[in-house]
Amino acid sequence: MTRCPAIVPMALAIAAALAGSAPAIAVDKGARAPACFTAADNRRLTFPVIIQAPPPRPHDSRYPFYPLSAAATMQVGTLAGMRDGIDGYAFHWANRSNAALTGDQGRVIVRKLNLQPSALGSRRQRTAFSDVARANACSMAQLHTLLGQPDAARNAAQNGAIALVRETEQPDAGAGGPDDACIVPAGALPPAARGVVLDYEVADGRSGDETRRFLVGYAAAVHAAGRRAILLTNPLNAPTQRFTGITAENAPVIARAFDQMTLMLWSGNVEQSLAESYRVQRALVDGAGPVDPARLIIDFELAGTTLADAALVHDIVTRDRLGGLMLWRNRARLDGDCASAVNRKIALATFGSDAAAGGQSPW
Repeated sequence: MTRCPAIVPMALAIAAALAGSAPAIAVDKGARAPACFTAADNRRLTFPVIIQAPPPRPHDSRYPFYPLSAAATMQVGTLAGMRDGIDGYAFHWANRSNAALTGDQGRVIVRKLNLQPSALGSRRQRTAFSDVARANACSMAQLHTLLGQPDAARNAAQNGAIALVRETEQPDAGAGGPDDACIVPAGALPPAARGVVLDYEVADGRSGDETRRFLVGYAAAVHAAGRRAILLTNPLNAPTQRFTGITAENAPVIARAFDQMTLMLWSGNVEQSLAESYRVQRALVDGAGPVDPARLIIDFELAGTTLADAALVHDIVTRDRLGGLMLWRNRARLDGDCASAVNRKIALATFGSDAAAGGQSPW
């Protein structure tokens, strides 16, 4: 899965206090449909909500991704004009090795090429890396560039035997670029940005020790620069984790290294039950003793889940006092009529009642 494409925990209020509360409706003259959620709905959130999308521009009354308290985007340049009350994060793809890899019975494991970060827009070109060490070296070089540390970026590239290429020096042809060429953004994170969300779905056969060392080092580099580090990954017990290297042994260490870490709840979980998937993932991350629940964020898929799933997610976040919620669109369209299924799911997951989106509760 690829998510193109969380947050200081806030005080949690009981869901009953929000029942029946309706969002403000913004109608633009000439618009085909009113926006269901607006900036006013951000103030009603009782826990942090992150969206994997660029943040709203000033005076943009048609922004489709409300409500939110933070935006995570690969378009780093959009983070310079953050609105008051909304945090900004760079969404960083963790580079994977594209060397040949086989699974059970010799099945070839096919992996997508690596996304290239940008300070200028959104690049279509992708990069292949010949091994895990080079992929990790590029991830660290890109991170140091985002953090405004060009010398550290050059050192990471040199130590990893990869070419460091500024995005303005490599044409965006929309296909694969040169192998082992590390594209770095043309600019660093703006001062107002809170930090980095690392999307770690490498599935390239690396070991648990390789994953632990890389992720702990990555988080330490972000913290040394005075920024926040959030880890986004597939379900901790997903079949792909055997190739990604997150294990029952290192998951508790990794969770404590980052400010926050996601627990992904989606329609394709192996348990075929979001409640059971959450239980299993919590058991893994709490294996060495309970992790502070404020470090954990639910990453909730909007496309393939149900209204009941959305209600469950709200209950989990509030009941267990988790650090917040991330909304994964997975190609779902988020704007439009409040009666749409996706807007009702957003209302249920964030506010605890789909009456907030003009719908009826599934209970």
